[in-house]
Amino acid sequence: MRSKKYKKLYDEEGNPIKKKKSRFKTWQKVLCLVLALIVATGATGYMAMKDYLKSQIHKVKRTEIDEKKLSIVDVNGYANIVLLGVDARDMSKKTLNASNTDCIVIVSIQESTGKVNLISVFRDTYLKIGDTSTYSKINSAMALGDSPATTLKSLNQAMDLNIKKYVIFNFKLVADVVDELGGIEVNVDQSEIYQLNKYTRETAHIIGRKRSQYKLVKKPGKQTLTGCQAVSYGRIRKGVGDDFKRTNRMRVVIQKVTNKLKKASVSELAAVMKLGTSQCETNLSDDDIMALAQKVTKYKFNGSIGFPYEVHTGYINGISYVFPSDLAANTKKLHRQAFGQKDYQVSDSCQEISNYITSVAGNMAAIDTNSDMYNASDETTINGFKSNKKKSTKKKSTSDSSSSSSSSTKQASSK
Repeated sequence: MRSKKYKKLYDEEGNPIKKKKSRFKTWQKVLCLVLALIVATGATGYMAMKDYLKSQIHKVKRTEIDEKKLSIVDVNGYANIVLLGVDARDMSKKTLNASNTDCIVIVSIQESTGKVNLISVFRDTYLKIGDTSTYSKINSAMALGDSPATTLKSLNQAMDLNIKKYVIFNFKLVADVVDELGGIEVNVDQSEIYQLNKYTRETAHIIGRKRSQYKLVKKPGKQTLTGCQAVSYGRIRKGVGDDFKRTNRMRVVIQKVTNKLKKASVSELAAVMKLGTSQCETNLSDDDIMALAQKVTKYKFNGSIGFPYEVHTGYINGISYVFPSDLAANTKKLHRQAFGQKDYQVSDSCQEISNYITSVAGNMAAIDTNSDMYNASDETTINGFKSNKKKSTKKKSTSDSSSSSSSSTKQASSK
């Protein structure tokens, strides 16, 4: 199995650059996401838009979750909200609960300082699903558990977090918002064109766009991407960086749209909010959303993290997975880097999950020459900078196989 290793610093387009100060230091990026990926007023527009915001937020689809069943581990001084992007055309309960979450971003807010980190969880990460005995890709948790609560519980027990709130949005929302803002400018690489056009056709089919309503990229370079193309750019994976670089492209789309929102007029912001309220689901209350909007000028973007930091990739029963290389160590590093907990000790639940994954992945690596090592620290930024402290090394093995199994745990397939 091919694995891309990123040993250089990357700008927002994914191109190697020297370290430089990040331009994205405001709460705008996070607020846009929390209000269902870009349902926001912007720092300068809140006072002018607050009455309209109040009139719209009650239209957002709401659900309730029993917090006692979420395996919450207290993270003092931090609020963590998870954002889940699905490939569903409609937002009905039946459709959502059968959907994979192809975008998983945890918005982590330090309440005392206003610093915000975005923690992107690789969708193919092999984790324990809820309170079941099943281990599978984290993006399948909602479908396997028939509820977003299963995703929250899966993340909390593996990463020792206190996630209680979530926002689900679909690809159509992102496409509609990008089109409403006139598209986004992205520097498309030659190697990305085939996959970009492939996903553009697929995305158009998913969200119900006719051929006349989208275009394809014909040459590399800077160009304006429409809604379908912007969504598809964030979905590119196979052969062009796989899940790791894909996560970075998703952040590029978020940053580009955020910049456009900062310059949007009141009428454009109103149109964006109207789009968003009908295409998202959350358990955030009206008061939660208004409180976030009121604090818009007090929050600042601190950095982004790709989790797990260190992984290796391989197959189980013909299905590819991203295996944390010692989940417990990854979780310790997360708490040290994102939450300032220098001597953090993981929970028993996290350690048990870590031990199991290590045994399964170790078994698989011993018999599978397609197992690769990858250091996701290369996908991590803090204070606007990429981290590149460790090098990737490829696991060597003596024979070739593409399957491994466990008698005690059911392996669930995931698209």
